[in-house]
Amino acid sequence: MSDYACTMLSIIEMLVNHNVVCREPLFQILEKVKPKNLLKSTGAGKGSVRDILVHIMNAEKFWIAYLKKSDYQKSQPKEFKDIPSIRYAWSKVSAETEEFIKNLSVDQLRHVRSVKSGDQTISFTVAKAILHMTTHETHHRGFLIGWIRQKGLEPPDVNML
Repeated sequence: MSDYACTMLSIIEMLVNHNVVCREPLFQILEKVKPKNLLKSTGAGKGSVRDILVHIMNAEKFWIAYLKKSDYQKSQPKEFKDIPSIRYAWSKVSAETEEFIKNLSVDQLRHVRSVKSGDQTISFTVAKAILHMTTHETHHRGFLIGWIRQKGLEPPDVNML
């Protein structure tokens, strides 16, 4: 087993864990926001705060299902009336993600997978797909932190260090 492969698996585990650790403090702050404000358009990105959270959760669900070669069922934002309902659904997704990562072998990281996007086929390794999934959440979390600041609330500390 190469140092690169061991390091890559360690980085993936660290990033997945970091995302999980950051969610609860974010949920706690968002629970202080009036529910109707979580449903209003943020004016950018994927719509409302609720819609952004469900989008991030759906992306994780999609990538883990795709990498496991299992069925993916997209959640609809309207299924979620509040932060606790999103937290509960995401906890199930997180458990599946953590189980997948726990059972991931170094060899599997190198497997090449492909998806079609329009008339293009995009190929990537399993490692790159997981890195994409984790940085996708980080990207949207940063947007939500900015939104929290704009609402006059103190955002949670979501730094890795």
